[in-house]
Amino acid sequence: MDYQRVKLVDGTDGSTAEIQGTAANGLEVDVTRLSPLVAGTAFAGKVQLTDGTSDATVRNLAANDALNVAIVDGSGNHVTSFAGSGGTSSTDDADFTALTTPGTPIMGVRQDTPRTVTNEDMGIAKIDSAGRLEIAVGANSLDVAHDSPDSGLPAKIGGKALSASPTAVTANDRTNASFDLYGRMWVGVMDPAMQVWKQIEATSAQTGTAIWTPAGGKKIAVTSYQIGTGGTTAGLVTLWWGASADTTFTQGTDQVLFRGSLTPSATATPGVIAEKGVAPVYCVTADHVLRLTTSAAITIYVTVYGYEF
Repeated sequence: MDYQRVKLVDGTDGSTAEIQGTAANGLEVDVTRLSPLVAGTAFAGKVQLTDGTSDATVRNLAANDALNVAIVDGSGNHVTSFAGSGGTSSTDDADFTALTTPGTPIMGVRQDTPRTVTNEDMGIAKIDSAGRLEIAVGANSLDVAHDSPDSGLPAKIGGKALSASPTAVTANDRTNASFDLYGRMWVGVMDPAMQVWKQIEATSAQTGTAIWTPAGGKKIAVTSYQIGTGGTTAGLVTLWWGASADTTFTQGTDQVLFRGSLTPSATATPGVIAEKGVAPVYCVTADHVLRLTTSAAITIYVTVYGYEF
């Protein structure tokens, strides 16, 4: 059976030059007319970036610059805002920051009013006017009233519930806040290691006898004291602070811790117990000594607790 054989020739008028090809590779194609490859890459061809409005305005990107992208609708119109999202697009290079530091993000959407998304929708990373990523937790999971099941707010202070004194740490270390087993925070006026106690007793008249001499440059804080009496001799008892060489109490000048008359008898021995708790009595002057002065030979016993600061 005979059939007609047709060959492709080039487009020159009157030419019979055949277009070359093989059964294995098909027609030969002249690639010499394509734009040259970019040095060091395997990209064939180039893409021209425009300003998104005019094809004649070519946008040139400097090294490491972020890509400036314009958004258009289905009709080719430039979109400048998105209903409900609070975002805007831009064709101004000044709105984009050069990527000069590796790892710096180059995309974000400013949203002054967050947009609600439905389940499995893609969300939008929100940044503020300074380009900082904003993170928020829904208030409905935080606002829980007192004596309601605990969840979220109010913000809580972290700590440990303890049934015994915590172990001491090294000075200047960070420590845990301590609570008892009912969630009440431990509050104290001093570390237990700071506590100092002094005791003195006498059966003769005292004139500025030192009870407590602080370390150099320190002041005394009294957290509690006890005064007991004995015998039958009454007397005016004064606990006061004076300078290291001052043994004479001056009414209205020297700082007083206690001053009162005690009158013991064969059937009664009056005394004083004072607990200062979280509000100690502070000596106002450094290096002042806590002293005892009595107006007579009253039998007296004095115990003082506190610390130096």
